[in-house]
Amino acid sequence: MKKRILSAVLACVMTAASAAALSGCSGGDQDSGGEVTISVGSLPSQETEPERYQVYLDYIEKYEEMYPGRKVEIDTSNMDDMDQIMVNGAAGLLPNLFRVPYTNMQLMIENGYARDITSIMQERGYDTTLRPELLDMVSDDGGNYYGVPASGYMMGMMYNMNLFEQAGLVNEDGTIDVPQTFDEVAETAQIITEKTGKPGFAIQAKDRECGWTFMNIAWNYGVNFMEEGADGKYTATFDSPEMISALEWLKDMKWNRKAMPENMLIDRTEIIKLFATDQLGMLICAEDFLPRPTKEYEMDKNKVASSAMPAGPNRRYSLIGGTVFVVSPETTDEQLEAIFDWIDLIGYAPEISQEAQDNTKKDLEARVANDDLIIPASFSVFADPERQKVIDELYAPYINVDTKIMPGLGSDEVTMHMEEPEDSQQLYQVITNIIQEILQNENADIPALVKQGQENFQKDSLDK
Repeated sequence: MKKRILSAVLACVMTAASAAALSGCSGGDQDSGGEVTISVGSLPSQETEPERYQVYLDYIEKYEEMYPGRKVEIDTSNMDDMDQIMVNGAAGLLPNLFRVPYTNMQLMIENGYARDITSIMQERGYDTTLRPELLDMVSDDGGNYYGVPASGYMMGMMYNMNLFEQAGLVNEDGTIDVPQTFDEVAETAQIITEKTGKPGFAIQAKDRECGWTFMNIAWNYGVNFMEEGADGKYTATFDSPEMISALEWLKDMKWNRKAMPENMLIDRTEIIKLFATDQLGMLICAEDFLPRPTKEYEMDKNKVASSAMPAGPNRRYSLIGGTVFVVSPETTDEQLEAIFDWIDLIGYAPEISQEAQDNTKKDLEARVANDDLIIPASFSVFADPERQKVIDELYAPYINVDTKIMPGLGSDEVTMHMEEPEDSQQLYQVITNIIQEILQNENADIPALVKQGQENFQKDSLDK
């Protein structure tokens, strides 16, 4: 992924820099009149989420009333595209505030596209109130902070209630007995397949997202993918009985239970389509999967169920993800103060002011108007349970799903697991290659594939 992004930077940075010179464009700054202007990116789209976009216009109006002499400019560049973010970073064109996924935070730090915000994080109490595991993800090796965790999620399971009904797996009260272990996932998938003729379970195996998804199974089977030596270098360690067992689970699902689709080389878009059109019973999902069947295929939202990640033989982990607020390196000290006041106003500070609560309500109202799914806020980036209680109370009137079948994906019984620390994207590709062979070849030699995969990952990634 890094190679692809950096290639895009080399190809495009001169064009971006030239465009900036012609247009006189730059991030917001302190102008000659003494105003402090901040540019803010990663906002809701005016085209696809007009109600939420208007909420942010209201935020800006309120902010500028509260802080005379400050201005907020909306940056409209595509800040959802990491290629574009890297190009903008190389050209010095990043907005003062934007978001990136946790998975790309170290890339921003390593390339110098994020400002060190340690002092203000400490001054305002973020360092003692945010979850330590999330702070680790926005820090460098010296413990300095370069981002503010903004959102988070835990991965879990997604269930098609139509197929569960056809398979006779819905209780009298309309609930389902969600699988608590991967053995139960296999048993449930087989029942669905036998009773409905539809695949009970699938994993998107077309690209490296397959490896990303499979991590949740592998960790729960006890797989340790790498170890760090005293010299700071990593050694691959996934050629293990635990890894073989996790892959044997997939092989059993495909070839013995016959509970997976015949064609497994599908991506995220295809797996959502299969689910939404009643062609698939269960899948592992992230939170952003949940609304897609309803939004894209008009599936009844009450026919989409969810649960926390099932357990393996002796562990119950879930990959965590989400987004981080990042401050561009060109941002001045005055702008940094203004940015943290902005973050406070929109409800992401350790203490939730009344204004922030009112703004959160407006945002929820806009999401309801946009026909978004509002599920319980089961994950907080803050460790304070009292803060979470306030959020729960804010969300309660706007929840528009049946929480008996869609309680969210988080659970106190599941331990959060960060991505592997070194070259995780390439690791996902190595795992994907192994899984593709297993799902297409009934006689695949799993131990040999794992051994070769570990050797390749060590040689091609960790040793470099």
